[in-house]
Amino acid sequence: MSKLTKLLMLVTLLIFFTSCSDDLPIDDAPRGDYENGYFVVNEGPFGAGTGTLTFIDDDEEVSQNVYTAVNPDMELGNIAQSMHFYNNTAFIVINNSHKIIVVNRYTMENITTIEGDEIKNPRYFVAIGNTGYVSNWGSTTNPNDDFITIINLDTNTITGTISVGEGPEDMLVKGSKIYVNLQGGHSQNNKVEVIDTTTNTVSSTINVGDVPNSIIKDNTGAIWILCGGKPSWTGSETNGKLIKIVNDDVATTLNFGATEHPEHLSIDGDNLYYNLSGKVRKNAVSATVLNTDDIAGLDGFYYAMKVHDGSLYTTNAGNFTSEGTLSVFDLNTNTLSYSKTTGIIPTFIAFQ
Repeated sequence: MSKLTKLLMLVTLLIFFTSCSDDLPIDDAPRGDYENGYFVVNEGPFGAGTGTLTFIDDDEEVSQNVYTAVNPDMELGNIAQSMHFYNNTAFIVINNSHKIIVVNRYTMENITTIEGDEIKNPRYFVAIGNTGYVSNWGSTTNPNDDFITIINLDTNTITGTISVGEGPEDMLVKGSKIYVNLQGGHSQNNKVEVIDTTTNTVSSTINVGDVPNSIIKDNTGAIWILCGGKPSWTGSETNGKLIKIVNDDVATTLNFGATEHPEHLSIDGDNLYYNLSGKVRKNAVSATVLNTDDIAGLDGFYYAMKVHDGSLYTTNAGNFTSEGTLSVFDLNTNTLSYSKTTGIIPTFIAFQ
């Protein structure tokens, strides 16, 4: 074969492969206006009006009421509680209106609404595989009708319910199990129930401190529960507790003071963060005692608080009738990075 023939063959192959590569889809094509950033769920006025969504993009630009902006004839409803993501969709949990709104997470276009007798005062959502689970208080006057709704995420239809104790709140997925905080609804509870999703039944109950309000998992797979304790207005005040669960058993209990009621447990690497009496504290997951030092520069009575990628995200509901505030702090310097206006009563921060 001559050198000229070889050269012609090489040029032909280059043209072929270049042509083929031009036909390949571009994976990084934009998927929607709400792809790069995070959401703040705003409850809205209690008992009337509607909740809203605030979106903050990666350039810190703010868009208000993004759901109705995309769906002008629709409102979220009263009280927007939380927002959760599964594949290309987002599930917005609306408490007082007893429904789950399903949208495209990147465009905010409405897909469907899940509602009916099996959605009653819903709170939070988690997913395992193609199955979603929603915590529900049921009737607020009946302490024995609380449940978890099971949803087929391929069809967004309800397939059943699981009865649980009073006041199911946030949930945590570990393997094929779901750990459900039983905070107590309008009363006070002190348990975590474990759901085996292979059978969709409660497999065990773990006794923890009074009013468990947060649940997270560390890098070792241990589960941490922050219990606020019963408040003084109950007439039987109890202290808060930080509890570590290993293999579905309580491994460690760290007690707060008799009148200390912590909330908003979050984790960043090997450090736990929580809010206590208007202060933020940090505790290493390896610690055997509670750290009593407040972190200077992070003070605030926060309505919501989460740690994400080295920053502390907090909300303030203000007077609960007008716009609230989001404040973000750099945890390397413990200084304010930026503050933004939100909707009324910012209650939940949703990272994609």
